[in-house]
This record gives sequence, C-alpha cells and structure tokens, in this order.
Amino acid sequence: MSLVIDKKLFATLDQLNDKQKREVLVFAGHFLAEDERGNNKWEDDNFVSEMGSRYNHYKNGGQMITTTEADKRIKQILETGRK
Repeated sequence: MSLVIDKKLFATLDQLNDKQKREVLVFAGHFLAEDERGNNKWEDDNFVSEMGSRYNHYKNGGQMITTTEADKRIKQILETGRK
C-alpha cells in the first residue's frame, strides 16, 4: 500500500506550483512533529478516512482555502472563544 501512496503523492506534488508545495511542506511538518511526540495520526482509521475524503474533494474540483485564510478563520474562532 505504501508504494501506491508514494506514487500518488509524488504525482500530485508534480502538479503543484511553488506556493502550494510550500504549504504541503508546512502541513507535512506538523505530522513530523507529531511523530516525534509519539502521536501518529495515520494509525487512526477515522483520521485516515477524513484525509481521504478531503483529498477526493480536492481532486474532484472541490473548493479549498489557503493557509492564510485558514489562519484568519482560526484567529477569529479563538478570539470569539476568549470573549
């Protein structure tokens, strides 16, 4: 299974522009940090299923947001929660 995933991952990365590739690196960095703490989300079936759904949504033309927009939304949520 890993070889299939690797092939799909590399094929997808080849289609991204530089900005998108930087965003993927940031995203992947979070997984590496989790692994260092002993948390491997990829062993969680619910997480893997959710990531698969999101990937399929993206591949089928679904709307995505940038990291800037995500940060903005997170900030708004956190500010609302402090009030």
